[in-house]
This record gives sequence, C-alpha cells and structure tokens, in this order.
Amino acid sequence: MYVRSNPRRELMSRLAEDLVLLLLDDESGRSTVDLGRRYRAVGSAVLLDLVRAGRISIPASDDAREARVVVSDSTPTGDPALDTALAKLGDKPMKVGWAAENLGHDCWQPLLELLTADGAIRIEENRVLGLVKTRSWPTADGAREREIRAGIEAALNGAQPDEETAVLITILHGIGAVPGARDEATRARAAEIARTGWASGPLRDAFHGLDTAQLLILFAAS
Repeated sequence: MYVRSNPRRELMSRLAEDLVLLLLDDESGRSTVDLGRRYRAVGSAVLLDLVRAGRISIPASDDAREARVVVSDSTPTGDPALDTALAKLGDKPMKVGWAAENLGHDCWQPLLELLTADGAIRIEENRVLGLVKTRSWPTADGAREREIRAGIEAALNGAQPDEETAVLITILHGIGAVPGARDEATRARAAEIARTGWASGPLRDAFHGLDTAQLLILFAAS
C-alpha cells in the first residue's frame, strides 16, 4: 500500500489529487487532455472531496443541468485546494457544471503543489528559446499512481471497484480518458462502472436522488 511522504497531512483532496496524477504524463509532466476536459474532471473531483468533507451539498433538481452547489459549512479545511474551492464558491449557489469548470481551473495549481510536497511529482522549469519560462510536473515517486492505476485496471478486468475507484472511472469516462480503455470491451466495462459502480456509499448518497445518468451529465465535459 502506498504510504505518503508526509503522513501527518490528511488527504482531504484525495480524489482530486488522484485524478491529477492520472491526467499528468509521467515523463513529460504535462496534461494528457485538453484544458476544458481537465478542468471539468478535476473540478468534479474537488466537488466530491468537498462533499466528503461535509462542506457542500447538491440538492436534487428536476433538471440535472440546473442542480446547484450549496456551501453548508465555509469553515476552512486546512487543505489548500479545498479552501481555494470554498473561497471560489462563496455564499451564492452555483450550477454544478459551472462550479466544476471554475474549481478545476482555480485548484489545479494548489493540487500540483500538494502532490509536489508529498513527493509524488516534481516541478521542472525550462525556457523556450531562452525567453519563455515553462513548467512541467513529471513523476517523482510513482507508487501512489501505480496503486490507483492497478485498482482501475482490476475493475476494468471485472473486479468490483471500491467507491473511490468507481468514482474516478466515472469522471474519466465522462471525458473519454479512462486509462487502459482502448478496446470496445474495456470501454463497455468502464461505461458499466460509471452507470452502476457507485450506486451506494457516502459519496453517492450526498447527491440526494440524482441518478447516475444525471451525474454523468453533470461531470461529463461540455
């Protein structure tokens, strides 16, 4: 089992951090998907981490696209990424899709910094033509990502995923980026998990009756 380099830090943004690792190329340290899909996916994971932390709720709506995020507790969590998200959400209910896109954008850098501090990735700075500074975040210690990918691979091969693995597959399925889903059979298995893989549990219960099809609408790239 993966043991983080800083065992004193509670991984409150666990889902979002795991998703960032999956969306970064190990060698180049750059995103493997376009910005729109990346922000929607990461923002979706941040929302779920906030649900798990007891900071937001998403009341049921007759139209899934009209569902809104409501901050129920604005007390800082101590997690830089989640606190950035809470500040962004403020006290005005925000549509889930819009919230995901905005939070994915605003929380990307704090999540990179958390993963760097934990030793999972490292920062590399270069200059293009000696002028434009660029940054990338290649893998430093791949143990955590290997564990995540192993869980996804097992699920795609027929194993029953735990809730976190099922949620990651659901979000990645929404943006067409499930790792290893390169043939029709594995893509079908990913779709099945997205429909039924987290039909119960604390994260699923937090959405107050939104069915999985509606959740896929909310979390898929627009």
